[in-house]
Amino acid sequence: MGRKLYFTKYNYIILTVGMVLLALGYYMMSVGPHDSFWSLTLSPVLILFSLAVVFPYGIMKNFKK
Repeated sequence: MGRKLYFTKYNYIILTVGMVLLALGYYMMSVGPHDSFWSLTLSPVLILFSLAVVFPYGIMKNFKK
């Protein structure tokens, strides 16, 4: 009774990119002044992009066609 793996190497690469983007967004939010462009605008957009686009794409995309 073997287990079938549904994720390929590319799925794991996309998920890793999503984790790096998420960590980068949180890092950018934590450094610098609290009212800068980086912490107020760019880092929330980066976090939202990684959570709403990159992670679902890495989970849902089927590369075994």
